[in-house]
Amino acid sequence: MQNNPFKISKLFSSVRHAVDGVIYLLSNEQNARIHAIAAILVGIFAYIFQVTRIEAAILFMAVILVFAIEIINTAIEKIFDLLHPENHAVIRQVKDAMAGAVLISAIIAFVVAILIFLPYIKRLAV
Repeated sequence: MQNNPFKISKLFSSVRHAVDGVIYLLSNEQNARIHAIAAILVGIFAYIFQVTRIEAAILFMAVILVFAIEIINTAIEKIFDLLHPENHAVIRQVKDAMAGAVLISAIIAFVVAILIFLPYIKRLAV
């Protein structure tokens, strides 16, 4: 096993590529933009309701879970589109499964947000 020394330039290059990937995702994928808007709204509501740090951490993890799965979904779709551009039943199944993973994570994040925000909303009504 080769021992590669730490290089700050390599770290910055990796971060730049990661940022480029997020920018690409937000620029080209409608669902990623929707998730980003939802994440911003969750952050605004968390600030307005002054949720606890634990609640904020849970909300943040739920939002990031959706975003991470959306990134993985997009990467897998792009690989399949490149390697096998014509329709293929197995590739369609994989793409559908990945879209399902994004949907399930988004539903879970929504439920988490409701569970956390609902008591704060109820307090406003009283």
